[in-house]
Amino acid sequence: MHNCPQAGKWAISVWDGADATETGEALATCGEVTVDFAYYLDPEANGWLGYFEGHADISQLLTLDDMQGIIAHGAMAAPVPTPAPTATPGTAGDVVLVSTNAFTTSSSLRIDGEPRQLTVVGELRNDGPSNRSVGDITIRFYDAANQEVGHRWTWAFDDIIRPGRTTAFEESTPSMLYSGNETNNYPEGWTRYEIELSPADPYEWEDEPVDVAVENVQISDGGHHVTGNVVNNSSKTIPANGATAYAIYYRADGTILNVECDCFLNNSPIPPGGKASFDVPFFLTDEPVDFSSYVVQAYAEAE
Repeated sequence: MHNCPQAGKWAISVWDGADATETGEALATCGEVTVDFAYYLDPEANGWLGYFEGHADISQLLTLDDMQGIIAHGAMAAPVPTPAPTATPGTAGDVVLVSTNAFTTSSSLRIDGEPRQLTVVGELRNDGPSNRSVGDITIRFYDAANQEVGHRWTWAFDDIIRPGRTTAFEESTPSMLYSGNETNNYPEGWTRYEIELSPADPYEWEDEPVDVAVENVQISDGGHHVTGNVVNNSSKTIPANGATAYAIYYRADGTILNVECDCFLNNSPIPPGGKASFDVPFFLTDEPVDFSSYVVQAYAEAE
C-alpha cells in the first residue's frame, strides 16, 4: 500500500498488488499504523463503499484490485486504561458484587466524535434464601479530586436472581442508547468508580424465571464470538424476545474480565423442550478476550 495515512490523519492511498486482495490484508501492509476505515468511490454504482476494521458485517469494500485508489484513515493510538479499584456497594444486602472490571476501548465507529469508550462489567450473586431483583445498578465515576465526572444506570441480565445464582451486567459510555438523566461522554480524568445496588423482592406482577440451559457452546474468532443453543427445560412457553444468553470471561484469579450478551435471541416463542440459537458477539477488536476461564448462561421468563 503506497502513501499510507499517519495516525489520526487521512491519505489517498493506492494498492500495488494482486487483484481481489482482501482489503484488510492490503491495508495491513501499512505497518505500524492501523487503517481503521477507508472509502472507495465506486464509478459503476456512483456511491461510496466503506471498509471498517473488525466490522466485516457492515463493510462493503471487501477487496482491492491492483492500482486501486482509496481514501484511508489512520487509527489513533488507543489510550492506556486508567486502573480503577473495585467498588464495594453500600446497600447490597443479600445480593453480592462478586467482582468488577473497567476498561477503555477505542473504535473507528465514533459516537459524537469520541473514539474512546469506557466499559464497566460486573458479576453478581444472590446469597439469600429467596428470589431477589436488583433493579437499577448505579455506576458513578470520580476524578482524583473526588469530583463526580459521570454516572450511568444499568441492569443485570437476570431480571430475577434465584438463590445461589450468579449473573452479570455491562454498561458503556458513551453509547448509542442512554436515558436523559445519564451522562453520555467519556468521563475525562476518571480514577475510580463506585457501584450501588438496591436489591428487593420481585414485584408480584413480574413473570417468573423458567428453567433454561445452554448446549453446543462454541467459541470462535479468538474469543469474539460465542455461539450455541438455549434449551427450554420448563413446562412454559418462553415468549418472543424473552430469552437472553450471555458469556462471562474470567481472569486467572477468578475475577471477571468481560461479559457480553445476545439479549433478545428468539424472534419466535420457544415452546417446552424447544431450542433457539444464540450468538454472543464481543464487538470491539481491542476488547479484552484473553480469558483464563468462562461460563455461558441463559435466562428467560414466562407468565
